Amino acid sequence: MRRAARFFFMHVGSFVPVFVYFYLCGKAAFAADGVRHALLVALVVDSAYIALARSQGEAKQFDAGIWTLFAAGTIAAWAGVAPALRLYQRYSPTLLFVALGLTALVPFLLGRETFTYYYARRQLPRWQLKVPEFHDVSRVMTVYWTLLFFTAAGLTAWAPTDWHFTFLYPNLMIFGVGMTATLWLPPVYFKLFPPALPRAVEPLIMGMPLVFDRRAARDTRASIQFRVSGSERGDYYLDIARGRCRSFEGVAPRADLTVYTPDTVWLQIARGELDGERALQDGLYRAEGDFALLAKIGEWFPARR
Repeated sequence: MRRAARFFFMHVGSFVPVFVYFYLCGKAAFAADGVRHALLVALVVDSAYIALARSQGEAKQFDAGIWTLFAAGTIAAWAGVAPALRLYQRYSPTLLFVALGLTALVPFLLGRETFTYYYARRQLPRWQLKVPEFHDVSRVMTVYWTLLFFTAAGLTAWAPTDWHFTFLYPNLMIFGVGMTATLWLPPVYFKLFPPALPRAVEPLIMGMPLVFDRRAARDTRASIQFRVSGSERGDYYLDIARGRCRSFEGVAPRADLTVYTPDTVWLQIARGELDGERALQDGLYRAEGDFALLAKIGEWFPARR
């Protein structure tokens, strides 16, 4: 139920008033009275949804953008501003995509959190939100979506009475090259702009699977526990099996190797600023278990400066 509710608020809820609006407008053939009525109903439905979303901590920027679209239209229509009403009659799909585009663009231009942060906090591991590259990718995603929204607005404005341009093509673009962007855009970005090594120990260890050399590990099966002390203390472990490495917070059920290290020491080792073997001999950190695995860490997870 929790997963279903989260999916509803993330991907469906904000657009329920939009569905209601276009259903009522279509039923009335976009006549003036029908659009005026649809705007008011959509505004009421949207206000109720936003109240529900806020009570669940799920309010987002798109909610405000869509509410503004319906509120402005309702005020103009019921105030008798005929040009505005005619605009909603003929260009409602265009106005919707412009509202979405402005919702994405304005916070970006003001240097504030963009709409992408809402989705990232609910889909990404907490440690990924702490690395500088997360903010860079968020800005790239925001610009990408802004271009998509305004391109969709242009399509709908080009042929406002052709359902291919007002519905089919824009939605194919949004759900095709838009919704799939989270799968391909970040990898492309990181290939063009390789990320620097994290400056904090949590994203450093939790991100180790990203630099894992599966060819070097081959068919090794191992569990490596890190017990980190210092200002950034914490427990993390890696599970390696079948050429795949996964990272977890907490204590491993059964660790083959346990590394006890201050946060600053492991950061220096990972950066190549400190020799791991010499640091172990000097007592800067200690290990228990299979020391052969300890010797393999540098091979499986090459140090970067």
